[in-house]
Amino acid sequence: MSVNPPSGLRHTRNAPANLVRYFAVPVTAWAVLGALLLGLEVYVLASWAMDGGYRLASTASAGKSDGPVRAIDVMAPLSAVLGAALLALYLYRRYRIKQRLDFDTLLFAALLLASWQSPLMNWFHPVLVANTHVLGAVGSWGPYMPGWQGFGSHQEAELPLVTLSISVSALLAVLACSKIMTLIMDRWPGTSRVRLVLSGFLLAVLVDAAEPLLTFLGVVAWSRAVPEVTLWSGNWYQFPLYQMLATGLFTGALSALRCLRNVQGESWLERGAVRLPPAIRPWARLLAVVGGTNAALTLYTGLHILVSLVDGAPPAHLPDYFRPPTAY
Repeated sequence: MSVNPPSGLRHTRNAPANLVRYFAVPVTAWAVLGALLLGLEVYVLASWAMDGGYRLASTASAGKSDGPVRAIDVMAPLSAVLGAALLALYLYRRYRIKQRLDFDTLLFAALLLASWQSPLMNWFHPVLVANTHVLGAVGSWGPYMPGWQGFGSHQEAELPLVTLSISVSALLAVLACSKIMTLIMDRWPGTSRVRLVLSGFLLAVLVDAAEPLLTFLGVVAWSRAVPEVTLWSGNWYQFPLYQMLATGLFTGALSALRCLRNVQGESWLERGAVRLPPAIRPWARLLAVVGGTNAALTLYTGLHILVSLVDGAPPAHLPDYFRPPTAY
């Protein structure tokens, strides 16, 4: 006569098999990456906060009239905060209706959490510098990143409030590009995935054509750019064309993830989430999208870091209220 073992014993015996089943899916691998990067982010920002790295060192131009605070210096960050709040409210209301975190909500949260990479393109040389008169300007947390080779703490400026607008615009760009990619699939069902991803990249490049506006407004400036592939080279409003390539890689990758979801609505990052226990499934999906978004942003950041190793002089007559100043 056979006797079934107690349920607790059966659970114990099946535990190794369950662990293998949980870790043999893409969502787990991406979630682990997301968790590790969030840990690094917490370490960097905590070190920055505890050391007072948010304080900017004074410069010789402080208090001079060559850089008055303008209306745009206040409106740009406030409009970014308002836009992020409205988008968050919209996504929350949609969540209340669906009772499920969809990919768009996860991506918005991941973009906000991945924005900590903003100063990392200045890893070796100042590439993108900020106007310290803009509301919310603080010292960069880049110098607290392990292995940092750029300026020390208190020297570079960062605009965390303005970065919110980048998270919002990135999500809107992904929504637009993936929508057009879906229309392409519906119109030409035989389109290969390679061509579809390429079309998403090209669409993302076109969407980024409006980006020089931030430079013309004097919120940020490109302080290191290769002259041969830069518009208005040598002027404070110069704009490197490879920025559109970098943005196309970032936005195009996320657009492809959103467009090429399975019938369960899961992106490639979330595949296998249904195998996980319901209690941890939403957190695993969020961490997976965080990991994938950070990986895509690393493509963007890494391209700028590599190009910064090529000789590129700062623009002429860049005021000292841009940090770092012209005389770096």
